[in-house]
Amino acid sequence: MEPEIEQAPPVVAVVVVHDPGPWFESTLEALGAQDYPNLRMLFLVTGGSNAGAEPDEVGARIKQVLPSAFVRTLDDNVGFGPAANEVLNLVEGDNGMFLICHDDVAPEPDALRLLVEELYRSNAGAVGPKFVDWDEPRVLQSVGLSMDRFGEIDPVIEPGEVDQEQHDGVRDVFALPSAYFLVRADLFRTLGGFDPAINFHGEDTELCWRLHHSGARVVVAPA
Repeated sequence: MEPEIEQAPPVVAVVVVHDPGPWFESTLEALGAQDYPNLRMLFLVTGGSNAGAEPDEVGARIKQVLPSAFVRTLDDNVGFGPAANEVLNLVEGDNGMFLICHDDVAPEPDALRLLVEELYRSNAGAVGPKFVDWDEPRVLQSVGLSMDRFGEIDPVIEPGEVDQEQHDGVRDVFALPSAYFLVRADLFRTLGGFDPAINFHGEDTELCWRLHHSGARVVVAPA
C-alpha cells in the first residue's frame, strides 16, 4: 500500500504589474525562489500609461525569469484592486489561497510557506508578513496596520524605526498592506474581492474591514 503524501494547499500568486522599474527582476527572482511546493503565478499587467515599457515588453521580462508564469494583459490602468480582482475570473474554485502582491517586493524564500503555516495555525482569513525597507533591511516599513476611533490608519511603527524584533509576535491586526499578503480564496471570492470603486489607495484596508465583519481573523506573522 502506497503511503499517503500530504499535499500542500494550492496558492496562486496574484501580481499586479504597472510600469515596473529596474527592481522588477529582483521581484521576479524572489517570487521564483519561494520554497512553497504548490505555487502558481498569475501576473496581471496593466496598460494605459504614457510612460514606461509596453505591456508586451513587461510580459517578456516576466517570461524570461519565470517561464511557467501565466501573464494576462489588461487594456487600461484600472487600479490595483480592480486589476487583482481579475483572478476571480481567471481561476476557478474556492480551494487554497491567493497571494496578493505588488510588483516591487522581494520576499525571503520561506515567506509564503510561513504565511500558509500561520494561516492554518491561527485559523485566519488573511495573514501578512513584516515589511522592511528595500535598501535598509534593518528599518521597518510595516507590521500590520491599526485604526483609531476616528477612522485614521495607525501604522503601529514609528517612521525610521529600527527592527530589533520588538514587533515579532504573531497578533491580530486591523489591516494588512496589499503589497504582499495571503488570503483564503473562498473568502476573497465570497466578499467579491477588492472594492472595484477604490482604484488608487485604501483597497487593502477596506477589504480587511470586510474580512473582520465576516468573522475572519486578520493576522500578522512577522517571521
